[in-house]
Amino acid sequence: MRSLLAVVLVLLAFPLFAQAPSQVVVAPPAPVAPPVPPDPAADALAKRTIEAQGGAAWEKARYFSFTFVVERNGQAAASFPQQWDRVTGNYRVSGVDPKGVPFTVLLNAKSKIGRAWQNGVEVKDLPALKELLALGYRRYNNDIYWLLMPLKMLDSGVHRTSQGERADAAGHKWDVVRVTFEPSLEINYDVWAWINRESGLVDEWDMKPPGAAATVPPVEVFFHDFKRAGGVLISLQREVKGKNQTVRFDDLQILPETPKGAFEVK
Repeated sequence: MRSLLAVVLVLLAFPLFAQAPSQVVVAPPAPVAPPVPPDPAADALAKRTIEAQGGAAWEKARYFSFTFVVERNGQAAASFPQQWDRVTGNYRVSGVDPKGVPFTVLLNAKSKIGRAWQNGVEVKDLPALKELLALGYRRYNNDIYWLLMPLKMLDSGVHRTSQGERADAAGHKWDVVRVTFEPSLEINYDVWAWINRESGLVDEWDMKPPGAAATVPPVEVFFHDFKRAGGVLISLQREVKGKNQTVRFDDLQILPETPKGAFEVK
């Protein structure tokens, strides 16, 4: 929850990854969690959602390009253009850091090794580089899961539990699936996905830190503006209930192949 809520509630062919003295690993491996028993009902619901949103197109989707925009009270409060290769793990993000300094980070999300720039100048100082790579990885962890969580419910390290049916006064019905993450994924919140009985789409997710008291209300996020990109159906606007905040995914592009030079240093 630290990386997620810090964004939403507060402000919301060059060998890039070849060995170099300025490259560092930003974090040690997380501990392995005990196995979670499978839940066939929850797995079936997750498969239905993935089929409704992506199907064969999701299997082919490799390259993602978008801008993660946090909008507060109708105004853009933060903007982070990003690119990601789902196969290799190569990832680029730019924006303004918490100190107001423009930055760019190029890293591999699998190895956490990469390079970084501030104000267009490459950062060589190892402590500063480590800090920027950690920032880039937090953006990757937060923003990619915001974009794709319903489609990644069957990923390794993600566990699902059926929570039964929900209905509103108008008779609309949802199947609710609780989604939890192994520590190695470094996603410090649990999600309750509300899957529309008719469409199979996730209309809402609720988020809460693991182990939080029952009196702590979840953050409720409503999915709007579903559009297809590369054949994959994505909600391009997520409304955070009661916060006058929206997360947008502008200029979304999903391709079966990564464009040549996408991760070259520019």
